[in-house]
Amino acid sequence: MTGYPGSGKTILSANFIYEGATRYGEPGVYACFAESKKTFIREMNKFGWDFEALTHENHFAILDLSIASDIDIQSSLNLIMEAVMKIHARRLVIDSITALSVGLKSRLEKRQLIRLLYKLVQKVDCTTIMITDMPWGTERIGEDIEEFIVDGIILLQGRYDEMGLLRRQLRVLKMRETEHALGTFEYKIEKNGIEIDVEPKVKGRSRTREHRGRKLTVEEA
Repeated sequence: MTGYPGSGKTILSANFIYEGATRYGEPGVYACFAESKKTFIREMNKFGWDFEALTHENHFAILDLSIASDIDIQSSLNLIMEAVMKIHARRLVIDSITALSVGLKSRLEKRQLIRLLYKLVQKVDCTTIMITDMPWGTERIGEDIEEFIVDGIILLQGRYDEMGLLRRQLRVLKMRETEHALGTFEYKIEKNGIEIDVEPKVKGRSRTREHRGRKLTVEEA
């Protein structure tokens, strides 16, 4: 998953973990490289998502691997593996590849990191979201290698309309072995999380079922 700062990448990913644990009984692990555990839990509580309760129930584990923690990359990946195994996680979020690679200087080092993450995801056998940040004004996804090795790409963007209002948009650029919508969908960050308007704003032939006139939560979409 990639997008501009403030596009809701962490919120969407946290929603994915929370809904998996509470609605489908799928334990999840959230690896925080971009912010602290304390900040994550406080911010997600604003949407009514009690991750602390899920932790006590052994349905959720959060790893504080923020850049201030001084944990090297290989140790971080080992901790993720241990957390997944401990609670038998079925969902995993790595937030974010950009923060994880801050200390890496060359593109070769960053590409090696992506390969290590890819091997980790294969081993843990979880449905995994790996977040990467896209600076404003660019269209580049990470270090160019991510888009080729991942199974799917979800792009979160924003634009200002003629009234000067921010319009957030979601696109599914790639999704292996499944049909997916081809349009551009507007979404809002509401008090209960992200709400997606599934009527495409940029018309394209969709290969998914239609929900005209409806707005869906992340998990319904």
